[in-house]
Amino acid sequence: MHIYHSFSRNAGFEEGGIIMRIFRAYNVWPDFPSISLSGEACALNCKHCGKVYLKDMEPAISPEELVQLCQHHKEKGANGILLSGGCDSKGNLLYLKKFLSAIRQIHEMGLIIKLHTGFVDKELAETIASAGVDIASQEMVGDAGTIKKIFGIDASPEDYLATFQNLQKAGIPHICPHICVGLDEGNLKGEINALEMLSQYITISTLAIIVLRPTKGTALSNIPPPSGDDVEKVVTYARKLFPDIKIILGALRPRGSEETGGKAQRLDIEMGALRGGIDGAEVPSQEMLDAAVSMDFSIKKIQAYGVLPVDYEGRVRTD
Repeated sequence: MHIYHSFSRNAGFEEGGIIMRIFRAYNVWPDFPSISLSGEACALNCKHCGKVYLKDMEPAISPEELVQLCQHHKEKGANGILLSGGCDSKGNLLYLKKFLSAIRQIHEMGLIIKLHTGFVDKELAETIASAGVDIASQEMVGDAGTIKKIFGIDASPEDYLATFQNLQKAGIPHICPHICVGLDEGNLKGEINALEMLSQYITISTLAIIVLRPTKGTALSNIPPPSGDDVEKVVTYARKLFPDIKIILGALRPRGSEETGGKAQRLDIEMGALRGGIDGAEVPSQEMLDAAVSMDFSIKKIQAYGVLPVDYEGRVRTD
């Protein structure tokens, strides 16, 4: 099976008369730890998360603690960090402003900083840029009903877009939106609109496609997740709109025994992403890597997040 798409920063090479393209296989730990600036605190109780994912992150609830924790990780060999956390009732990242001077110190350590921003106005975007954040990520949701149903906030797709516009105007080097397939309780609703809005207004570094994962302890724990065909549909459209942008399958997707269907479900989603034209994946299965090789990809293993810019790859471990 051969699927070719244009990706100017993923130039392939010829081997035995076959054009080999690079499939990037990302592994986060231990080089890129995830840190919550709010610990387990969050004013929202999103249906798909229910604060569960905050428990998987290391807490750093003061600027001093954050600097110390990042220094510890750097000494242990880390090359970067993800900063995230819970939100207030309006979707703003809790306590972000008080951490900006600490983030500047972390930048000066030489760590690559990925920040999951929450909603951001123009003033905050400028201070984030001044703090030295390398990569700004945030969901892009294309349906107001889904936003209300899942996040419980009164916001619109335009509010999400405005955050990306503010970050872009402030000069954040790399803007990396996340699109969640099936966020609306497992159904496709708004993903295409979200992609179209981004294509009109935002210069994207990497686009991350994630997939709703029914998770134990959340309101959506028992729903059927999106199918591989659903994932293929979204990725295919994303590839059409962004022919030259790196598009990756994020780690947040059904991929373990916790989900109904287990391994078969994981492979269905991964194969759908491959059929759609994905350039790489976080924590891909061996079956996904084997399928990529059969599609004339060469595998490049990278110890980092999937949204790592291609021109940062010299700063991290690769195989």
